[in-house]
Order: sequence, then structure tokens, then C-alpha cells
Amino acid sequence: MKSKKNKILITGSNGFLGQSLQHFLSSKKIDFLATGRLNFISQDYLYIDLDVESRVNCETVLKAYKPNIIINTAALTNVDECEQNKQNSLSVNANSVLNFMSYCKDNHTHFIHISTDFVFDGSKGSYVEEDHCNPINHYGFCKYQAEKIIMKNLSSYTILRTSLIYGLDQKLNNFVSRVINKLQKNITLNIVDDQYRTPTFVNDLSEVILKVIQTNRYGLYHISSGEILSIYDIVCNIVKYCGLDINLINRIKSTELNQIALRPLNSSLIINKAINELDFQPTTLNNILK
Repeated sequence: MKSKKNKILITGSNGFLGQSLQHFLSSKKIDFLATGRLNFISQDYLYIDLDVESRVNCETVLKAYKPNIIINTAALTNVDECEQNKQNSLSVNANSVLNFMSYCKDNHTHFIHISTDFVFDGSKGSYVEEDHCNPINHYGFCKYQAEKIIMKNLSSYTILRTSLIYGLDQKLNNFVSRVINKLQKNITLNIVDDQYRTPTFVNDLSEVILKVIQTNRYGLYHISSGEILSIYDIVCNIVKYCGLDINLINRIKSTELNQIALRPLNSSLIINKAINELDFQPTTLNNILK
């Protein structure tokens, strides 16, 4: 008996992860429906406008396309903007997932959701999946609320918590491309040396998403490189491998930044569960830069 062909729907297709995921799945000859607000991506992909905040819009698209896999990458990821516009952040980053729950329950749809290391307060670092969540900014709070909604309503879900997603395509807006673009313009950067992350290569995350689809793996997983680096170390590595001017980097402490939203000092993620259960093989930042 032939297995049912997957019908994949991607939300947030105009974002960095959404665009990278489309390129990756397309390279594997995998069909999908890309959705988002105000399409500006390549017309090479099947695309339809979708406002994840609109229940009616979501129901209409889901009824028409009938996906059995939904990859939810839609999010507001500007942490300071989320702090300033809390209602908007709550609507996009948390409440929007409610618009998919009934469809997923009724149709046994696999809901794959991208979450964040910012669900943790950063007081200890090296977090495993079972550690207590205690977000210290509104972005992290909203993403944690989304996790709780999904876990309460569904059994066929996969939540992937990740940290500082980056790529090398300078056309796509991400941490590495922003650093490189500014340094190439001789813009001085103030970089903190007391915040620690486990950076995640976007292709690694795309590989995991595909593996989750192929193996029907459900549950909660941490996905990152597994290497704990300060943001200052990350930027210095970029400078080194790209031949940029290290003198443009000012080493500072978090208290000197005066950011609107608090950031966890050490939100590093332990990825042993993904390595053991998903056969995840993470890529280190230096290997990518080389």
C-alpha cells in the first residue's frame, strides 16, 4: 500500500528561516505551499497570502489546500519591538497558533513549530528540554505561551527550540549578514561579551525539520550547534574568517547597551536529545565560516 503523499504548508515564508527552508526543500525536490503576508519571494514556489492572525483566513487556506504537515515559522523576532508592542507580539507569536489547532486536531495534522532559547531566563545556561521556562522579556513570554497552547491541544506536534539562527547568504537578513554588511561599511559595532548563545546554522535546522517530517517524530527538541559562545566570540570569528577589521568591534557589557528588552545572559541549549533521537549532526560556526 502506498503511503500518503505529504502536503506541506509553511507559514512565515517571507522571513529568514521561511525563505531558507523553501530553498532547502526545493533542492530536495519536495513540494510545499509557501504562505505569508505580502509576497516578495521568488515566484518559483507555490505561494498564497496568509495572515496567521486571521482565523477566517487560516480556515479558508487550510480547507482549500488540506495540508497534513504545517511548519510554523511565522513570528515577530525583533525582541525590542516585541517589548514595545506587546499586544502585537502576543497576537503573532502566541495567539495565532490557536487558528490552526482545530484543523490539526480534526485532520491529525503534524504541526511543527519553531520556538526559542529565550523561553529561559539565562541564569544557568546549558538548558535541556525539561528545564523550567522563565522568560524575562515579552518575546520569550509569547513564544512560551505558544508552546503551552500547542502542547495542550495537540498530540501530533514537534516543537523545535533554537538559538541565534544564521546563514551565509547576505541577501537574507540574519545576524551574520548584518554584522558583515555593517563592517564592510566601516560601521563600528558595540558587542557584548557577557551574553552566551548556541548559534544555529539555518541549514541544520532545515535538515532537522525534514528529518522530523520523514520520521514522524513528535515532541520537544533543542536544535543548535551545541557550542556555547559569547556574542563577542561569535562576531570575532566572523571578522577573522571574512578578513574584516577587528578594530571596528567595541567589547562591552550588557548593562552598557541600554536595550529596551532584557536578554538572558546564558540561554545556551543542550542538544543531546536531538543527537540521540533524530541522529542530528550539528555544524559548528567555524566550519561554516571556513
